[in-house]
Amino acid sequence: MTAGSVTGARRTRPPWLPLENVIDAVPAGRWWDTIAIDGDLGALTAEKYRAAGRPGPILCDPQGPAPRVYFFVPLGTADRWTEGDSIGLGKCCYVVLNGNLDADPQGVHWITPPRRQHPEPLVRPRLLRTALAEARVSL
Repeated sequence: MTAGSVTGARRTRPPWLPLENVIDAVPAGRWWDTIAIDGDLGALTAEKYRAAGRPGPILCDPQGPAPRVYFFVPLGTADRWTEGDSIGLGKCCYVVLNGNLDADPQGVHWITPPRRQHPEPLVRPRLLRTALAEARVSL
């Protein structure tokens, strides 16, 4: 890797992302909210959302009682989220994030890593609802 590519990689990291090689709890409701979906439904929803070429950070935590997928959505989405089989996480909630954008999938890892752009492309709630509905039908 050249020095230029390292510098470019650092520029693409959003300010809320933990440092490389660090896993840390980051507050929701400050930069983004998240929608959490457990188990196979979460994984399939992520697959359907990504297959449509939609941007936005998606994280997987496979280490809980059931694997959980987090979709990073615009602020305020958690307060209005009413979809069953999912949980909106906003203010007063924390999400454990991995600072490595290419971490081992056995631990907390990014399915779709965040990118530093202005405005940052987050998961679009309306399109997430569509992907969740499609995933429900497929299971």
